[in-house]
Amino acid sequence: MLPRGTGSAAEVQTTTLDGVYSKTQAQRGARTYQRICAECHEGGEPDADPLFGHEFIDRWREAPLDFLYGFFSRNMPGDEPGSLTTAVYEDVMAYLLQENGYTAGSQELKAGQMGKVLLVGESGPAPLPDSALVRLVGCLQQNGSDWELVAASAPLRVRVADETDDAEVALSAALPPGGNRYALQRADPQQAAALVGKRVQAKGVFNSDSLGLMSLVAVGDGC
Repeated sequence: MLPRGTGSAAEVQTTTLDGVYSKTQAQRGARTYQRICAECHEGGEPDADPLFGHEFIDRWREAPLDFLYGFFSRNMPGDEPGSLTTAVYEDVMAYLLQENGYTAGSQELKAGQMGKVLLVGESGPAPLPDSALVRLVGCLQQNGSDWELVAASAPLRVRVADETDDAEVALSAALPPGGNRYALQRADPQQAAALVGKRVQAKGVFNSDSLGLMSLVAVGDGC
């Protein structure tokens, strides 16, 4: 199982601008896309989002490529989730990169390397868009009637924001202190009071300098 959180741009050096798939691989992926994916994702299924364009990339960028790959290789095609081979899913990923404007290289893209490739926009790494689901790690403190994280890490993309697991908590506990400060919106006062002064993992909806809180757990006894 892939961890619920992902690495940051600083932790992943190769990006999707570096030619991480081959043209031949994308051509194979195009055939699979037309045969299996196009009907739903080009209007046949109202709940199937388009797979090309800035809006699609904004949903997934600033996370390792296996964030996106892990989602669609487990959940697609919609009528038979996870039914294709690893090689076919790899080819489709190559096609998605090609059609979203990323230049091909000489080597084929493999699932095992996607955790080391950062998905970025056409201009390279950039701040996360508002409304991204993220996790933050920092020291919880009270500011009047409000709650905030100080000495907080940079936000990291997550797929699930309303729960966590032991593997994700361990990743958060290992993160070094950061230099950021974030207001926590919709914090439960009773839960927050029990964790004040502790190092915590906060997950929720990111908006520049604040977090719409959906999950809060301790990852260390003190700050």
